[in-house]
Amino acid sequence: MSTGNVERILNKYAEKIRPEHPGLPQKLYPHMLRRTRACGLYQNGVELELVSRILGHTSTQTTRIYASLSIEMLKEAMENNSVDVSETAEWLDDEEALARIFGIR
Repeated sequence: MSTGNVERILNKYAEKIRPEHPGLPQKLYPHMLRRTRACGLYQNGVELELVSRILGHTSTQTTRIYASLSIEMLKEAMENNSVDVSETAEWLDDEEALARIFGIR
């Protein structure tokens, strides 16, 4: 089946469901499905290298265009790497420890 036929079928069915889904783009094309799936895989935690292999890319550089970060991914990264402010640094009042940490002594 040609790309043109797939595009016609996509747009035919898109017209039928557009009343319930007004945000659907006016013109759909097959590559949108591939791109959407690739972005979804990456945003759901599949490593970029694996997404690249699934897509048949010879280089992960080609796949990087699909590696858009979702707000959820950014939020999760911040939550997983936040500093616990309830902990008190042991060296705060110890000038000797501070000097050693910064290589002064």
